[in-house]
Amino acid sequence: MALSDPTLHEHEWRASQNMPPLSRQDFAEIAIGGLGTVALLMIAIIRAGGEHGHYGPVTIASVLIATGILLINMANIVAILFFESVDYHGPFQRFLARVAIFGTVGALIVSLAIGLL
Repeated sequence: MALSDPTLHEHEWRASQNMPPLSRQDFAEIAIGGLGTVALLMIAIIRAGGEHGHYGPVTIASVLIATGILLINMANIVAILFFESVDYHGPFQRFLARVAIFGTVGALIVSLAIGLL
């Protein structure tokens, strides 16, 4: 571990010298974003598997929501690594964290709610 690294803050962890240090918030963003994206993709796949040939508006909306959240969370992981590599902890990092966490949870709720229509 890199506990003796003077560039680390007290709440950060570094897997190796080649990776930037990551905090608990970074791990939470990656975990919630990854698990939420997998759940959204599974919802979209199950809905698309039930319809053969012609997809309804609910299935199309579910696939679009899952695709959008997938792109947002992939960009968020890249942004986390870039921000931590230059030790940036500003408002844009907090904005992306909130978009990733609340956006993924909100997309899950919307995707499940449109299935009830």
